[in-house]
Amino acid sequence: MRKTVSSLLLASSLGAAWALPPQLQLDSLHASLDTLSGNMESTLLGKDDLPLAVSGYMAFRLKNFQYSEPSPWVKDDRARTSVDAILNVNVVAMPNSYITLFTNLMFPFDLSGIYTNYLAKNPTQSPSNANNERVLFDHSTDYYASTINEEMNAGVDIRAGVFGAYVTAGGVIWANASPLTMWERETNPRFVWQYELFEDEKTVSTYYKEKAFKPVKEGGRAFWTNRSFGGVFANIYQLPYDMKAQFLVSQPVDADMGTRDGLRMYGGQPGELEMSGGYDFRGTVLHGRIAKEKIADNLTVGVNYMGVTYDKATLYEPEFKEDWTKRNDFGYPTLLNTHVATVDVKGNVTPKLYLMADVGVSITDSTVFVPDSTGAYISNKEGYRSSMADPKVGLYIKAQSKYVEGWPMTAEVVFFQPGFYSPYSLTNPSRFPGWRKDETYLNAGALRYSPNLAGINFKLEPSFNRGYFDFQYAQHRQIDPSQDVVMFNYRLNGRNIWEGTNSWTKHKPLFVADSGNNTTLTYRNRIGAVDEASMGTKMYRQRGGLYGGTWEMWESFAAYENGSQAGHNQVPMHAKWSSYLSFMGGYDIGHWFGTDRNIMMTGYFALSGISTSFAPIAVSEKQSNMLMTSFYGQFEPTIAVTPTLHMVGILGFETFRSDKAYVLEKIKKDISKQNGTYTYEVDSYWLKKAPINYKDFAIGLGFDWDFSDRVGLHFRYKFMTHSDETVPDNDWHSHYIAAETKAWF
Repeated sequence: MRKTVSSLLLASSLGAAWALPPQLQLDSLHASLDTLSGNMESTLLGKDDLPLAVSGYMAFRLKNFQYSEPSPWVKDDRARTSVDAILNVNVVAMPNSYITLFTNLMFPFDLSGIYTNYLAKNPTQSPSNANNERVLFDHSTDYYASTINEEMNAGVDIRAGVFGAYVTAGGVIWANASPLTMWERETNPRFVWQYELFEDEKTVSTYYKEKAFKPVKEGGRAFWTNRSFGGVFANIYQLPYDMKAQFLVSQPVDADMGTRDGLRMYGGQPGELEMSGGYDFRGTVLHGRIAKEKIADNLTVGVNYMGVTYDKATLYEPEFKEDWTKRNDFGYPTLLNTHVATVDVKGNVTPKLYLMADVGVSITDSTVFVPDSTGAYISNKEGYRSSMADPKVGLYIKAQSKYVEGWPMTAEVVFFQPGFYSPYSLTNPSRFPGWRKDETYLNAGALRYSPNLAGINFKLEPSFNRGYFDFQYAQHRQIDPSQDVVMFNYRLNGRNIWEGTNSWTKHKPLFVADSGNNTTLTYRNRIGAVDEASMGTKMYRQRGGLYGGTWEMWESFAAYENGSQAGHNQVPMHAKWSSYLSFMGGYDIGHWFGTDRNIMMTGYFALSGISTSFAPIAVSEKQSNMLMTSFYGQFEPTIAVTPTLHMVGILGFETFRSDKAYVLEKIKKDISKQNGTYTYEVDSYWLKKAPINYKDFAIGLGFDWDFSDRVGLHFRYKFMTHSDETVPDNDWHSHYIAAETKAWF
């Protein structure tokens, strides 16, 4: 229609011109050149009319890590620089008003890189620079030439009357269902300082107002509740009678328990690499949900299923079964299949009261390898037995009230039986499906949940003119006693230090942090529940020490009560309490200086602890029955220099303290001296008490600048230190620089 109208107008204009004398015709044509140009442009289809649309962004990143005072365990990481780029393309095709086709493509490029030898085919071993085979440490430890960074999928959306659905397939599918089946949760706030790689397009002023004036704790792209999968996902978002449904079939990398390369058995939420290399279908994730909306106007009730099952033939793969035989006390090689069913409800009970609740049961189906009568391992595919465990119950309730004007409140109540296991739900604190270690998490219940836990988490989040403050208090207790193994993550500097190691990978967490070093120098870790000599099954390793996560760094240790327990790996068992108290607030002081520019001062501090008896607040590791305490404080000023240039600073301090940690000291016995040289017997070890007294410090400066429309520059510099009072070998000082240019189209 637009073309037809424009053509008629053009013909009419030309016809009128030819009716004039020749000179006047020329003058008329010259005078109407601009009009003719406009008329021709009007015949082009607008963006909304295009059957094909392309959008996306390009990003260029530079990162530099340099240890001014290195620890021996970072010997191979003292200075590293990486430069990479990413092109993200989103293509949408609309052949008609009923069908939309779409695909997301992500192309990463490593502009620095290193080289490796044949070990590129053995990614669990340390590489060297012997041969010219390029690898991408910054993207993946699998040494692929080009890896998937975020989204690589395709799909179709079909709409017809009261029916609407889309089906997508590919490497990364972000989805959620209910809190106890498919859900992500972490409420540690993301500050302005942390510019996420996946930030949506927005001006820097919008970015600062969203993060400085109200840091995101839940929801949004930085804290969305989705989990990532690779496979096929169908979302039927419109059905008759206000019904909707969704289905997922996935074979993610971390569901291959009998991996050949030794990596995937660690389990993990690779996220951006879910499908890469995982097409052997050794493990399958099945999910289904059906829900009814608009019950009592605003409520939605859903029924959900999540199942994770493994191929029985995995039991007979050499790497899988031999790994189990290294630890006799672990029993025979075992596969654990999981089935979870829940019923959830969510919505506004009243205009000022929002409710979300989910109750479910999980059942574990065990498949165990059975040797023959001589105890030898057989290859008979029928040489196994299966059994079903008793169902375990989980309950999650969240209520948000706005009845008190300006004082919104949130309360979360949980009850998760020991043995309740749902690998992709909010009850999995580590994000590592298939990891069922008996551990306790610092900040359990406040920031992340875990099985064998009950308690309440309360938040008060008022805002006022020019500022806000948040108060959070959580108290949780384990239902049954469990091993006193504590796992904690470094919130202040953990991400940056993890990025700076050779072991770093965003996509495959759970690496020991110094595993990528081509050296015998390692982190002096506090011992865990399993000694160094009998590591055993990879998925159950608990040696203690540093581990990488998804953008995180963790450390674990066993809280032994005395040296005898530590020497015999007799880990104490208690029903432990977890306490958490935090305050966060911000205030805009721009008016103090007579300017309308925002000058926001934000502060945050938190106290948390793990104890074997009730402790309202964790202040000191010397408190009665206290296993560990932690303090986290951060001050973040942000200044709007101009509408397109904002600056941010950071000053932070974090501590971890425990009086129940031990290290293994390695000694050598001198037996003789020949020609001025010593010879030694075999190595031996002795235990030494080494209380945890860590102090982490950070100070930095950065800016975000929109130097052109839809193009920004984001820069951060940070100086970080780590002090280990009782094991000084672990001390380090480091400089971190990151710069990113992102252009949207």
